[in-house]
Amino acid sequence: MDVDLDNNSNNATVSRFTRLRSSHNFLTFTVGLAIFVDMVCYGIIMPLTPFIVERLGLKSTANGALIACFAVGVLISSPIAGIISDKMANRRTPMIVGLVGLLLATILFMEGMDHFWLLLISRFCAGVAGGTMMTLGLALLSDTFPSNQLGQEMGKVMIGQSLGLMVGPPVGGLLQDNVGDKAPYVFCIVLIVIDLVCRLLIIEPRTAKVKAIREFQKQQKQQQQQQQQQQPATGIVGSLESSPSTPASAPTAAKETTILALLSNSRLLTSLAIGFTQAFLIAALEPVLPLFLADKFGLSKTKIGIIFLAFSLPSFISPVAGWFSDKHGAKIMSSVAIAICVVLVAVLGIPGMPLWAMIIFLVGIGGMCAIFLTPIMAEVSAVVRVTGDGDGFARAFSILNMCFSLGMVVGPLLGALIYQETSMFWTCILIAAVTLLLLPFVVLYMGGKAQKLRDQEQYERDMQAEDMVLNKIHNQGTLQEIQLEQKL
Repeated sequence: MDVDLDNNSNNATVSRFTRLRSSHNFLTFTVGLAIFVDMVCYGIIMPLTPFIVERLGLKSTANGALIACFAVGVLISSPIAGIISDKMANRRTPMIVGLVGLLLATILFMEGMDHFWLLLISRFCAGVAGGTMMTLGLALLSDTFPSNQLGQEMGKVMIGQSLGLMVGPPVGGLLQDNVGDKAPYVFCIVLIVIDLVCRLLIIEPRTAKVKAIREFQKQQKQQQQQQQQQQPATGIVGSLESSPSTPASAPTAAKETTILALLSNSRLLTSLAIGFTQAFLIAALEPVLPLFLADKFGLSKTKIGIIFLAFSLPSFISPVAGWFSDKHGAKIMSSVAIAICVVLVAVLGIPGMPLWAMIIFLVGIGGMCAIFLTPIMAEVSAVVRVTGDGDGFARAFSILNMCFSLGMVVGPLLGALIYQETSMFWTCILIAAVTLLLLPFVVLYMGGKAQKLRDQEQYERDMQAEDMVLNKIHNQGTLQEIQLEQKL
């Protein structure tokens, strides 16, 4: 009895642990943690690179080369990771590969600070890893959650992005000043190892279904080819006998989602433009604001860091924005948020603006950016379902990640150039003008409430088609078991 009870207890424990590993909450947490760790590593290393370049006796353009290497890594890896992942039955394996790459890149940067060429390789590898993890993390959420929940879940994981960028720079500076030069990188390595453990534990709900459906589709295709080869010999009778199988196999026909097909969709192009513009806006202000606050108000690095903290805090509204877009669509909320953001950015640079007013405007800008960025994740997912057969999530998010990374590169270069040649006022006017260009496209092409209902209907049709195929697989397996028993 005791043994049985122990066994039952162990089985119950294993079952609970397995359910935890495959639960939606753990999956969302793991994706959010992955994005958080990636952004912490980026936020810790990037502010330190100018000092490393200066210590090596190189020009400031060398720091630009490090930024460019990271961006090139993201731009190259994102589409490749998307295509490979969509062909595989799971997202976990390439995500683990990306995380191991980030670990090696961090170690290489830590040990290669005296050799600039090693730093270049490290930043390129970090970009490759970051592009892979962000792309596949968002695709994994799209695999798991229905369209009427996806916005809220995307909002939750995007907190990890803002929190990572917010925590990284001050933690990196604090560790370097009080512990040592290598301390920030050791901290990154510890976070990566924790993330790796979570990544190894996760069980994707998608994997078993995809394997079963793809194997079934392969068998169906082979059977159809055999029937076509036999058809000339069997004539009309053979044709009639094979015809009932045709409609039954119809739901299994896969329609591959190509990148070209995705890029021909106006709704997706609008989402890509939003991703680029939001990254451009934030990245353009990041190098300019510290200089302006130090010159105009004489603020210390600590006080400037606190102001940036206020700039990032409103990102915690992302789940609320996602929930609203799930219920009412993205069009109204994104349009209003973009319009408000344009006004706030434009007035931010007005000469004579008091510090307290600038802080309020920065908080508002951070909040509006979170509101109009969050819904585009669900928009991208909806476009994939309409364009293909649910097989292109990673490819679509890889394009979005490329646009976001491009904005992160163009933003600081153009923002710093305009600020250096003119003033804070004209820098803000430029950023506001670029953001304003989004508004007509958002109004015309982003999904409203009616489109959201159609998205949900499309999702339900996809699930019904998938269930139909899975039932066929189950029935076929049952029939094979009966035939085997009869033979025995």
